[in-house]
Amino acid sequence: MKQTYLITILIFLVHLTYAQHSIKGTVVDNEGQTIPGASILIKGTKEGVVTDIDGKFNLEVPQKDAVLVVSFLGFTKQEVEVGGQSTVDIVLLPDFVELEEIVVVGYGTMRKSDLTGAISSVKVEDNVARQYTTVDQLLNGRAPGVQVISNNANPGAGISVKIRGTNSLRGNNEPLYVVDGVVISSAGEDVNSASTDSNESQSNQNGLNGINPRDIESIEVLKDASATAIYGSRGANGVVLITTKQGVSGETRINAYATSSVAMIEKKLDVLDPVTYAKYQNEGQLQKDANPIFHIENGQIYSIDGGSNVGSEPMKTINWQDEIYQPGLNYNAGVSFGGGSDNGTYYVSAGYNDQSGIVETSKFQSGDIRLNLKQDLTKDLVLDTRFTIFYSEGSFSQDGSRAGGNRGFIKNIIDSAPIIDSEIETTAGDLDLGNPYSFIKDFEDKTKESRIIGSAALTYQLPVKGLKFQVRAGGNIRNKDRRRWYGLTTFQGQQANGVLSVSNIVTKSYTINNLLLFNRTFSKIHRFNTTLGMTFEGRQREDQIYEVQNFSTFDFTVNGAQYGQFPSRPLKTLPSEEQLLSFLGRVNYTLNDKYIITASLRVDGSSKFIKDRYGFFPSLAVAWRLSDEAFVQSLGLFDDLKLRAGVGRIGNQAIQPYQTGTNYAPVYYAAPDNSDNIGFVASNVANPDLTWEKTDQLNVGLDFGVLNNRLTGTVDTYYKSTTDLLQNQPLPNSAGFSSILVNMGEIINRGIELSLSSTAIDKGDFKVSLGANIAFNQTQLGELGIPDSELLIDGEYKQKSFYVGDQISTGTYFKAPANIFIKGEESALFYGWQTDGIYQSTDTEIPTAFQPGDIKIIDQNGDGIIDDKDRTIIGNPNPDFIYGGNININYKRFSLNLVFEGSQGNDIVNGSAITLGTAEASSRNIFPAAYHEAWRPDRETNTFPRVGYSKEQSAGAITDRVVEDGSYFRLNNVILSYDVPVKNVVSNLNIYASAQNVITLTNYSGYNPVVSSFSGNGLINGVDWFGYPNARLFIIGCNVSF
Repeated sequence: MKQTYLITILIFLVHLTYAQHSIKGTVVDNEGQTIPGASILIKGTKEGVVTDIDGKFNLEVPQKDAVLVVSFLGFTKQEVEVGGQSTVDIVLLPDFVELEEIVVVGYGTMRKSDLTGAISSVKVEDNVARQYTTVDQLLNGRAPGVQVISNNANPGAGISVKIRGTNSLRGNNEPLYVVDGVVISSAGEDVNSASTDSNESQSNQNGLNGINPRDIESIEVLKDASATAIYGSRGANGVVLITTKQGVSGETRINAYATSSVAMIEKKLDVLDPVTYAKYQNEGQLQKDANPIFHIENGQIYSIDGGSNVGSEPMKTINWQDEIYQPGLNYNAGVSFGGGSDNGTYYVSAGYNDQSGIVETSKFQSGDIRLNLKQDLTKDLVLDTRFTIFYSEGSFSQDGSRAGGNRGFIKNIIDSAPIIDSEIETTAGDLDLGNPYSFIKDFEDKTKESRIIGSAALTYQLPVKGLKFQVRAGGNIRNKDRRRWYGLTTFQGQQANGVLSVSNIVTKSYTINNLLLFNRTFSKIHRFNTTLGMTFEGRQREDQIYEVQNFSTFDFTVNGAQYGQFPSRPLKTLPSEEQLLSFLGRVNYTLNDKYIITASLRVDGSSKFIKDRYGFFPSLAVAWRLSDEAFVQSLGLFDDLKLRAGVGRIGNQAIQPYQTGTNYAPVYYAAPDNSDNIGFVASNVANPDLTWEKTDQLNVGLDFGVLNNRLTGTVDTYYKSTTDLLQNQPLPNSAGFSSILVNMGEIINRGIELSLSSTAIDKGDFKVSLGANIAFNQTQLGELGIPDSELLIDGEYKQKSFYVGDQISTGTYFKAPANIFIKGEESALFYGWQTDGIYQSTDTEIPTAFQPGDIKIIDQNGDGIIDDKDRTIIGNPNPDFIYGGNININYKRFSLNLVFEGSQGNDIVNGSAITLGTAEASSRNIFPAAYHEAWRPDRETNTFPRVGYSKEQSAGAITDRVVEDGSYFRLNNVILSYDVPVKNVVSNLNIYASAQNVITLTNYSGYNPVVSSFSGNGLINGVDWFGYPNARLFIIGCNVSF
């Protein structure tokens, strides 16, 4: 019996063996070019393979009469009968409808040829995207009119993105970000500061963390009103649509990557060496009629006590920038799985990122998991789900502080004395407030964040051809905790026996979209793409903020709140909730592929406003494909030529919830027994009439292609006017408040954008493609709603409507505002004193309180007094134009990619030049030129003031001496990669080496010309206040696919 069973099994196995049939072949297009990545499925099963890099495949089929289903994006799907063949060569024909590039637009997709608005598509090849860790790096330099500015070069730090200039002075200027149909928080949103000191505002971190750039399929930047009006009250600053990857039908494809990089400081600032510093200090003592404090002998420095006692041991010297800045090691790794069948696809990924900055305490670690599924539930019903989970922990070194002084860590590194008389860790710095090691060893800034972003959409094909109904529900849940600890060797900790500030943010946002989508062509010439829908969005946020001081133990730092003796700031819980109910519609009609019209309307109802809760945001755009007209074709020049024009209104609900009413904040007050009680006081004046900021925009564009479309380009010119600006209107002292938030004023942006793309060389194994873009924008202030007053401008005193911005610091330095806002002028011009060299001993007219060797401030009105009336325009932070581009070179298996960007014509206020640009004779270090070229009675110069001059730092206005040209060119990235020949299970192996922030060409003397320390404040523009230095990265990595 056992033998009978064994024989039966063997016969069955032999039958299966003969039933299996091996087939191999190659997939090519109609021109004979191989197609790597084509999907080959056995019909009726989920079994299949994907062609390799040479278009070849090998597949076991269960029977000789099997049918293969062969497909690839942009080609017509084919079914091929095996018919007993062992070799099958398959030719796929182009699907001209599918080949038409599809662009994601608001609440839908559209053929690129049918677009009427200004939309920039950013599509980065996988081998380029793999080296990036944040989304903003993908945008930088790749889209015209899009400016990416780093608020702080710390790992994980915040960024600022501007599209077509500044649209709001008090409100948010960040674009709206939409990921897979879900609105996420802007890039600048972060936890509130828990510090009692308003000067110690915490730096924003990147709100786009959680979106792995390696998971991104495409980015679309919507810029004009016809494109963004579908987003209504949130479209004024532009919209960035991010679509993540989906799986491709076929067998499972596995992709894994790993990178390792080292970050090194791009630039160091030059300060006095120890010996020169000692000479400078001694000269400063002489200016004060005091004895020298250092003795220099044979290059050694000795301290002098009591005016004459020279120390027995030489003092230690140190270069603080060399000591503190160190290489940071970074690691990134991840894996993704993708595949599917004719009925559904899946994409799963996981990534890990470990970044270390150029300072020991700056680190950022994160992990993310993504799951994207698409499934045909029936032949008419499709489910599309996309979810990502993100977790991060960060440690950040303190950067600039509005109070200046020794509170800023980066400032401390630059200007601390290079001479010490004890161990580094315990040496006190300037004014005994701690040297840079205080912030390394006794300061902590820790963050933890978890985030979930997800959406699920059901799309049902209705009985009417081309008509679908879609319902999508999505959400974004974010929880972030941030804790700052100041120990006893820091300024704050010394004053309060330790300080811990704690702040936490929990946000929950959700979106429900109900859409009718109609896409159909009638009689081959009438094409309709229509969207009609209703959306409901809600957002809940709760901030918890408190601060404790006077600790009994210092062992637990950020985790020791329970050891604080009393709170210096009471626990503040700030819950808020907002909703937005919207109705929207858009019709895109194309006649004969030549004449196109797009009309849209969105009606938004916002819970933020008491009156006028509903806003109407319409748009209308037309396009004419001139290249299909006989009179253009007769020229024989254009392969594609399309003229576009659009007009529309968009908005900005740029206020926080409840700002229309009176808000109350907790405060301490003393009870009769001198104990601390908590009370509540009004923090603002209610204004129930607050409403939307409104932006009306006109855009005219031209798309063209020549030389068989080897050179394509786009030109856009626009004019947009934003009215009902949210601004603070001053109130009389009797009101008890300094101002009230109102809608008044206008800001105007006008500009031109140009982008070009070219396949310069395409010869077999050698291909060179180029891309470049440039954008000119001018931001001008219209009516401000402020009475005219006297202002010095263009050398004359005129009656102008204006106001000054926020002051930079309330500390020792930089107590004046840097910017002024004037009707009819560009926004945020620099405002201060003009100078004319140095007062010489031969000068006969020197104003009161000045002397030879002081900076000569121009007395504009000639009254002999230097005061506010002598302030005028001294610079402009707005660039004349910004530009970017990329170069891609491919030769056989090698590829070289370069990305660059730059800005021209903008000025920067250099905060370091205020404190280090004069030899004030304090114990701080300074720039060498400020000492070597200082004015002296026996060597009068006209460049730097005398040793001991300190008016620059404490003045009530900035001077043109600290305003510098901020123009720059930066080679952002260079990537060299190689596709290693592979066989068997490995389908692709790519290795690469790259560098980021390779070269920066600029006249700016600070660390980084691409930074704005106060980008979250619209009333402080173009100021670099000791921001974190930029880092240059060298990266090696590999990517392997199976």
